[in-house]
Amino acid sequence: VPEFFLPRTGALGPGDSLLYRPALFGLASVHFANARSKVDHWEELVTTVQLGPRSGANIWKGGAVQPGKPPVMDAEGEPGASFGKLPAKASSAKSYTVWKRGLGAHLYRERVLALWKCPQLKMVSQAGETEGDFRARLQQAAREQRDLKVEKLRKKYTPKLARLQDRIRKTEQRVEKEAAQYGQQKMQTAISVGATLLGALFGRKVASAGTVGRATTAMRGVGRASREKQDIARAREDLKAQQGMLADLEKEFEAEVAAVGQDLDGAALKLDRVDVRLKKSDTLVESVGLLWRPFRVDADGIAEPLFQD
Repeated sequence: VPEFFLPRTGALGPGDSLLYRPALFGLASVHFANARSKVDHWEELVTTVQLGPRSGANIWKGGAVQPGKPPVMDAEGEPGASFGKLPAKASSAKSYTVWKRGLGAHLYRERVLALWKCPQLKMVSQAGETEGDFRARLQQAAREQRDLKVEKLRKKYTPKLARLQDRIRKTEQRVEKEAAQYGQQKMQTAISVGATLLGALFGRKVASAGTVGRATTAMRGVGRASREKQDIARAREDLKAQQGMLADLEKEFEAEVAAVGQDLDGAALKLDRVDVRLKKSDTLVESVGLLWRPFRVDADGIAEPLFQD
């Protein structure tokens, strides 16, 4: 029967005695593999369980399972120590063969690799990665994806915004041109009307052909000035409509950018737990043996562990 002793981690005080109590330990290697979650992870496990009167095939239920290398163990205990009662089955080599198979079956049933999955970013945590560490990694990935999406939105909206801004610039030029033309036409009409009135007032013949012609020309000028004024009003209406369209498009762009930021908030991303289970062929029990664990017993008979599992 393989037999080992854990070294004690504390000192004995006056009146204390050292007691070894029997436990069962097993060393195993397990392989978690899941192509869908991109998992290919080997893990070494140390399992310990206190030996008691009932030591059946399901002895490992309730035992402590720790990932990592086995603890340092000695081949002999300290001189003068006492020993707890050893169950009869623990003295038989056949029992350890049964318990070795039982450990493999126990790990196959009970051991799982818990991972976190983020559906939005299509990312899965790594073996041993805590939820907090995974969320920190998600935030970085979320920032990168958000920047990419915002850049795509810029490429989508930039041509539309540029076209509207160009139309607004041309319409502003049109308003300026129409206003200048209206001003010139208004001035020419005023001069023409004034000349006609002066000719009518101070000329020899009020209704001479020249006076009538000038009056007709002046009236035409008034009509053109009126039309120029209407053109200015229409141009200004077009400019106002285009400026409204630009403002709406800018708001639409800003809303889509804000929505991207909300969807990719790393701290608020939903996580689903994914349990990767073992296959029987991926569970390898290397050894099972008897482990004596040290206890300090004081003068009142109270036992305190002097070890760390």
